[in-house]
Amino acid sequence: MHSIPESKKNHLWRKVVWFTDPDEHPLGPHHSVEVYCSEESNGYAVWYVRKLGKDDPRGGRIDNADYLLHYFPKNARDDAIERAVLIANSDPSADRIIANLDALAAAAQRV
Repeated sequence: MHSIPESKKNHLWRKVVWFTDPDEHPLGPHHSVEVYCSEESNGYAVWYVRKLGKDDPRGGRIDNADYLLHYFPKNARDDAIERAVLIANSDPSADRIIANLDALAAAAQRV
């Protein structure tokens, strides 16, 4: 049984939108894009974690970072999870989801 890292214990919902195929790149580098909802000390946060390669064509004007997309109060747990799910599943194409996330990140708080 694998233990859950401390930083992931407060995740309520998480989706990896895109990741480097380990069969194509067994020695790395490993890149990914994910959205998650986490419980914070005084509410709930929806995060976008962007870790794309420097030569990735989806690079655009958004830097790799963790972006706080939305923050919800303690009584809005379901709203926070719903927002994360809707953002992460906004399109069948991972590239279009990443473009949507990048657009949201442009106005988000970068951490």
